[in-house]
Parts: sequence; structure tokens; C-alpha cells
Amino acid sequence: MIFVQVNPGETFTIRTEDGHFQCITGPAQVPMVSPNGTMPPIFVPPGYISQVVEENGMRKVLILPHSMEFHPSLSPFPQYAPLYSPPHPSVLHHPHIYPAELSPRYIHQLPAVPIYTDQGESPAIGKEVSVTVLYLVKGVSSETVTFTTLYGVPDIPATPRLIHRTKSSISLQWRSPNDNGSKVTGFCLEYHEVRGQAFKEVYSGLAKQYKVMRLMPSTKYAFRLAAKNNVGMSAVLNCCTASCTASPPAPPSAARLKEAGAMWLSLEWSAPCGPASQDTLSYIVEMEEIGSSCGFQLKHRGEELSCTVRELRRFTAYRFRTRIKMPVLTLKCSIVDVPVCVHACAGDKWDIVYRGPLRQYVCEGLQEGTWYRLRVYCQSQGGKSQVRPEGKCTVYLWNPASYDVTGVLILSSGKVYLRFVFHRYQRAYPPVWDGGAAVSQYCVEIAHSAEGSQEQVFQGTDAHCTVGQLLPGRTYLFWVKASNSAGWGPASEMCQACTTPGVPEQCNAPQPEVCMFRMAWGVEESALELLYSGPFSQHEVRDLQPATYYYCKVQAVNVIGAGLFSRVAIVTTPASVPAAVEHIEEVEEEPLGGVMAATSLALQWKEPQCHGADITGYNIDIGEELPLCVGRTNYHILENLQPDTTYRIRVQAVNDVGAGPFSSTLRLQTAPAPPEPPLLECVVAGPQSLKLKWGESPGGSQSSRSTHYCLQVQDVKGNASIGPCRTFKVQRLCEATAYCFSIQAHSESGPGPLSPPYTFSTTRSPPLQLRAPKLESVEGNKHMVTWEALQPMRGDPIVYALQLLRGREMEQLYKGPATSYAWVGQAGGGACHLRVCAIRQAQDGTELWGPWSLVVPVPITEVPNEAPPPGGCPRPHTERGWPLADESFATALLLCFVVLAVFFAVLLQYLVIERQ
Repeated sequence: MIFVQVNPGETFTIRTEDGHFQCITGPAQVPMVSPNGTMPPIFVPPGYISQVVEENGMRKVLILPHSMEFHPSLSPFPQYAPLYSPPHPSVLHHPHIYPAELSPRYIHQLPAVPIYTDQGESPAIGKEVSVTVLYLVKGVSSETVTFTTLYGVPDIPATPRLIHRTKSSISLQWRSPNDNGSKVTGFCLEYHEVRGQAFKEVYSGLAKQYKVMRLMPSTKYAFRLAAKNNVGMSAVLNCCTASCTASPPAPPSAARLKEAGAMWLSLEWSAPCGPASQDTLSYIVEMEEIGSSCGFQLKHRGEELSCTVRELRRFTAYRFRTRIKMPVLTLKCSIVDVPVCVHACAGDKWDIVYRGPLRQYVCEGLQEGTWYRLRVYCQSQGGKSQVRPEGKCTVYLWNPASYDVTGVLILSSGKVYLRFVFHRYQRAYPPVWDGGAAVSQYCVEIAHSAEGSQEQVFQGTDAHCTVGQLLPGRTYLFWVKASNSAGWGPASEMCQACTTPGVPEQCNAPQPEVCMFRMAWGVEESALELLYSGPFSQHEVRDLQPATYYYCKVQAVNVIGAGLFSRVAIVTTPASVPAAVEHIEEVEEEPLGGVMAATSLALQWKEPQCHGADITGYNIDIGEELPLCVGRTNYHILENLQPDTTYRIRVQAVNDVGAGPFSSTLRLQTAPAPPEPPLLECVVAGPQSLKLKWGESPGGSQSSRSTHYCLQVQDVKGNASIGPCRTFKVQRLCEATAYCFSIQAHSESGPGPLSPPYTFSTTRSPPLQLRAPKLESVEGNKHMVTWEALQPMRGDPIVYALQLLRGREMEQLYKGPATSYAWVGQAGGGACHLRVCAIRQAQDGTELWGPWSLVVPVPITEVPNEAPPPGGCPRPHTERGWPLADESFATALLLCFVVLAVFFAVLLQYLVIERQ
């Protein structure tokens, strides 16, 4: 019996008798019976061999590569296990059949050994399938022993996560890895540009996020993170790439009409210029129909530079505009799972030049012009992979080293002999280090001074040369450089050589010595003035005008006398920056308006002298960090200023040479902002009038006398200009009607904004005052009271109320729509009066009482004589006077006042006339 041990996470596949496959998932032990009790033949993949290991009565089969050495404790191969057999057909269906390559000392720790037999068993699928041939004879297990592993470096941290970025910064965040028994004491974050070569440390500490500053916009950077504890630093395998946000691209060109149809238009445009044009940009095209109020509507969105808009109206004009939507940059991470080992070989010996997690490496310390062979393989806990085919490369040729010029030999007053020596070895032959290629030629350059220009005087294959045609008694500087197939190398250090002095030249004929020079100078050729007189043959003229023609002539004077003036020479001064701007003033223009005048200033100035270069524009300084640049104009309106603020304004002219001096400072103050509308309220509402009231404008600093108000009424022609007062009574309105009012404040800065509409309603009109009712006596104490009738008011019915007044007591006799009432008087009562009023009954159920009419006295009814009391004495009769009504008393009092007024007026007039 053979037991096949399936580890956790592995799958073992068996072919059944009917030809189907059965998968068994670990952990499990699958018993399999061999017909003859012997070890069946094992099929292994190409390039591998099998070996049987026996431990504690248990036989294990190991599958190893050909290059693997065998441990001496292992038993030799059995006769029934061939070194190589053709693979079983079922093996070709499973790609994970190759074990990892390990060192010989780790053979007992090999994981996952698949086994294949000819009895239908199929290999286990997975990296760690171990098959154990187990015999039923087992020994006794030993006691359990506990081992504790040592502390280790932290695990490899996860890839940093991008949490925020700007044009110049990137913020990263990460998680703490497993510390492996020792607490993490810090993190080390490194970065470099993608185009760079080496990582630089940018942060070291315990924080789990960091903001990398001072980065370049739209530039990619690579980041990697390592964790450290008391044991050491963790490995760095995970590398992420992030980039800063890009600057906004320039706007695209205006859309051009490519082709037009009856109901469609084909448009095209160009990509913007600049760095952003290299990115993938998304374009948005919006359309607006001319004459409509719908505005621009989205019609196209994409990366194309053309589009076709369909379903349009025939013979209709449209407007289009294009804009760019910035691309969204994402964080890209490249994660390396296994270490890589690179071998390099220049001859027959292979050397390891790199071992680590990166997928690229720069080999240094190589020899120029030499071919190298390279090979690479991967390594993990399971072993080594197969070595990739060798690659060949050559190191670029370098330019040869610099030389020194030594052994200077002076041949004559006009020749110098030079010999070239390599400065490292100081030998008179070409250097040993030639950059990988033989030196082909040399070049010698000469200069009169260190700051002067260098000229080539020799180029050839010889290591020496002779330079002729030099001036005697002069010092010359020499440099030499060598060339090979890669190009010219650097120049040598400077060599200084002097020629020998020579005989002097032939003397000229003796002439009288000039003792004085005179120079005439002027702007006009006909009006030259003497500017200089002295012994020197040169003179510096100062305080000249730029770009101006000047005329001059020179005269020499000796002991004999003065000679003739030279020909007139014309000197032109170069162009310069413009002159200072003068006559800056503020322009008062009414079209600016109130709000614009509070935030704008109109300036005007005179164009200064250009000084030989046309003026291209002006800079206006208003105290901000950068001046405002305008074109070539002498008028400009400063906008977006603060109201009621003083500005110090200077103007500077600019031409192709540069910017001229600033003008003198002009102090200007913007007008105060127009006042805001006040809060409007209704204090008294009547049937035909509304009394409105408002306060001061909020936030207004102007004087209340300089602020005027304008009241506007909706659906009413004309506006009411009220002035500085804060109350107004609107009359001639209709009753029970809502009116909308808006108020606007005016000041010296102009009219302010209109207030939101306020709605106020008039009240209903009460009925008119009725005339005094008429009283007719019918019989005895029965009377008929009548009064006038009123028409309904705007559909509201009119009812009447009749009251009887007895002193201070009131009694309502009647309330209804009738205009008459039969009243029976009380016998023996006191003085009584009657009055009536009209009542308007609204549709909502409310009643509006009108004024009472004048009162009408009720005559006193005579009481019949009664029998005299016992004793024969009659009852005394008391006469009652006619009581005076309130209205009558008021009328009498008014007449008395009029009479007294007339009397005093006559008296005063008489006294004044008598005195005159």
C-alpha cells in the first residue's frame, strides 16, 4: 500500500478506471494499492531526476534538477527508478510540476514533490505537493520539544498609498508591517525621478504618512518604503510611481468649420501648445443657437480633434466653443515578488554583479570598449529558476584622457616647439588608458590670454608640433586634446610659453611731436562747439541722448601751430529704455457708471520719448506684487479695485531694450460704493393710501443728507423721487388692492441696486356718513324713523344700525338692511336722541362700520295727569329744559369763537390804523 500525502491548499488528481479524473483537496492521505507491492516506475519532467530517501521506515521520492548535487546521507538510486523517463501524457496538462532550485544542504527541506506512476495515478496540482511512500511499520514518537525562533527584521511593507497631490507635492500613506517579534522603530521613505538612477532618502521616522515637497509639476517619481526595528532594516521589494498634477493646459484653438450640410456641421480644432499637449487630453465642444436664450449646450466629449454635430435646423446660425478637461493621473505601482540575481562575464569566469528585488540594474566599474555576457535567474524560498539565455552587450567607448603640454622648447623669436605627454604617467608616448579605442590624432589650440578665444594651430597624429608665425617677446597659452573613434577627449591643463625678444622694427621719419588735441562736438554739423582740448588722444563724452546722431571733428596742435580739422565723423548712440512717463492724470468719464466708478479708475498719460526703440507697452504699478502690463496705449481703465480706497499709481514704458523708469506717484481714490437699499415697511395702511417708512442703508458710510431715495411702484407709471426723507405716503390708490414697492438709494457714487419687491395692501373703505334720520310721530308715543339708503360697495351688501341715546346709555333699536323703523317711545322718559350708521359686510364675514350720523332729538311725550294725592295737595310740576345735543353744543361753541375772532381782528386793525 502506498500513502500519498496531500498538503493543505493542494490538489491531488487521480485517473479512475473509466478514464475520468478525480480531484482530492488537502490536507489528506490517499491510500493507493500496488498490485505487486513494489515501487512503481516514476515519470519525471525533462531536465529532472528522481531520488528515494528512507527515514524511519518511510520512503520519500524527491525530484531534483540535473545540476543538483546529492547529499551523502541519501541512498543511491534504486534500479527501478531510471534517471530519466519520458513524461507521462497527463503531466503535459499541468504547468506547475517543476520544483524550485535549492542548495544541497537544504535537500531535506524540499517542499512539494510530485510523483507519477503507470497505474493511473496523476500528479498533484500545485507548488507544494509532497508524496510519501509509507510502509505500515512505524516506530514510537519522541517527546515534544518547544523551540523559539529569534527576532527578525520586519516584513516588507506594503506599497505606499497616494492620498493627495498638488503641482509641487505628493502625500503618501502606508501601513505598518509585521514586526517579527521586535517593535518597529521607524520607516525610511526614498524616492527618485523616473529618469534618475539612485534613490534618495526623503523621510525617516515613525509617522505613517508623509508629504514630499518641492517637486516638479507633471513629473513622475518613484517611491519605495522600508521598515526597521532593533534587528535591522527590512527588504525593499515594492516600488510605486506617482506624479504631481499637471499645470492647466493652454486653451485649444477655436473650432473651424470643416464641412457643412443641411442639418449637420463638421468641426475641427488643434491641440494646445506646451507640455500639456503631450498628455492625453479630453475636449468638450459646446453649441449655442444665435438668438435663443438656452445658452451653450454640450455636444461632444472625447479625445478626438474633430466632431460632427447633427440634428440641426436648416439655415440657422450657431456658435461653438471648445475647452479642455484635464486628464486624471493615477498611482501606478510595480511590485516585484521574487529576488533577481544577475551574472556578468567578460571572459570565462562568471561573477555575481547584482542580487536584489529590482528588475533593472546599472553595472558600474566596467572597461570601455569591452564585450560582456550577462545571464539572470530568479530565486525564492523554493530554490532557483532556470538561467535565462545569455545576453551580450558592449560598453560605450569613452574619450581619451587629457594631456599635458610639457617639454616646451623655444626655437626662435617666432617659433615654439611643443611635446604632448599624458598627465597621469608623465611619459612621452600615448597613454595606456585610451578610452577603449586607440588614439587617432591630436589637436593643439593657442590663445593670447586665459579669457581670449582659442584658435587651432595643429591637428595630426604626431605627439609633437612646432607653432610658427608668432610675435617676439610675447606670452602664449596652449592646450592639447586627443581623439579616438568615440570623439574628442577633454582639453589638457593650460601651458604657458614665451617667445624670445626680437630686433626692433624700422623707425619712422622724425616728426614734430603733437602736444594738444582739440575736438569739436555737436548735434548739428553746422553748429559744432569745442568740447575737449588736451594732450590725450581720446575723450569720453557723457550725458548723451540715446539713439541720437552726433557730429565731431578733431584737430592736432604742435609747437608750430594748429593743423586742419579732420573730416566730420558721425557717431550714433545706441537705443535705450524709454524715458519716464509724464503727465499722468485721472479721466472723469460719466459712462463708467456708479458701481464701475467705485471699482475702477480711468488713467491717461502722454507717451514719453522712445529713445531709439519703439514703445511696445506700459507697466502700471498700483502697489501689488506684479505690475499690470498693457499694450501701446495712453489710456487705460483699472478695474476690480476696492471701493473708497487710495491707490499709489506709477506708469512705466517698455520697449525692446527694456523697461524705463517709473513715473512720479499719483495718488487716486476710488469712489465709495453705491449704498445698499434700506429695509422698507408700511406703518399706516388706508383704503386709498399707504404710508411707508425705511431706515438708513446697511453698511453705508455716506452722509444721510447726501443720500436720496427713489421709490418705485409696480404697475404705476413713473417713480417717486423722495429725497433724503425716510417716510412717504402713497395716495390715490384703490381699496383692498396689493401693491409691490421697490426702493433704491442714490448717493454721490451713483444709484445703488434695487431692493427686493415689498408687497403691501390697502384696506377696505367704510361706508359714507348718513344724514340725520327723520322722525315722524304716528300716534301717541309711536314714531316712524326713516333714513337714506346707500348702494352696495364693490359687491358688498350694506346694512344699517339704529341707536337710541339716553344720556350715557346706548340702546340698539335695529340692525338690518331696511331704511325705516317703527319705534314706540317710552312714556315719561328723559331726553333721548336717535342716530344711524351704515355697515359694510365683506365677503369674508367681517363688518366695516361707517361714521354715525347726526343725532335727532326725540320729543318728550306728555304724561297724563294723575289723581292728586290724599290731602288735596297737588304734586309739584317740575319744568324740564330742552337738553342741548353734543353737535348743537359744538356748533354753538364754534360760532362764539368766530365772533370773538372777528371782533379781535377788527380791534387790532383799528389800533394799527390809528397809530399810523
